Amino acid sequence: MASKRFRGKRCVYCGRQEISDTGDHVIARGFFLPSQRANLPQVPACSSCNNAKSQLEHHLLTVLPFGARHSTASLTLNELVPGRLERNARLHRELLDAWNRQWQGAYAPRWSPEMKLPLDGNKVARLCEYMMIGLAWYHWQADLTPPNELRASFFHPSAISSLERLFGNPQWGAHVNENIGAGTLTYRAVQDPPAPARTLWRFTIYGVVMDDAAGWPGVRADAIYGASNPPRT
Repeated sequence: MASKRFRGKRCVYCGRQEISDTGDHVIARGFFLPSQRANLPQVPACSSCNNAKSQLEHHLLTVLPFGARHSTASLTLNELVPGRLERNARLHRELLDAWNRQWQGAYAPRWSPEMKLPLDGNKVARLCEYMMIGLAWYHWQADLTPPNELRASFFHPSAISSLERLFGNPQWGAHVNENIGAGTLTYRAVQDPPAPARTLWRFTIYGVVMDDAAGWPGVRADAIYGASNPPRT
């Protein structure tokens, strides 16, 4: 049962007033080993938004650990993933098919240091957009719901240096830099106090590297950047 402090409030994700009926963990507890789940950020959410976000999380919580490169990667994969695969036969088949496609046929690689996963970068970016909205509210009580503009994406490496320089802009008055679960999930964010809906974000999840990032064949990225802005007038 949801805590009373989260009921009947504004849903942080859709912005509707007096509709929240649960406290959503902005960063799903399932990303972390049980020993790392204390004091994760929570915000008020309605059932509709909570369910939509949960569908993304259930998929990514199973797929992303296969590409984990953080300090507890092997523990995460061995302890958290097997049970999830048992409960999701369809996704289990998709992962097996991806493995078989890489290791069968005349042109299959004879050796490879890593497996490519059937990972939809759009789902990762969409989850990061949810997290941007929730974390902006959690840290700053900032509203990023429409008509505010918001987007998260993997970026071409040629753009990364420019994005990183933006974090050093002196206009930013509020800064957040978090590392949760020994590198399981990291995020950095800055905010413009005169315009609270103007924010910039950087996420990493399990240290996963995304191939063919943002539709560029052969391009690899290990971070998702996001930005939000007030509506254009």
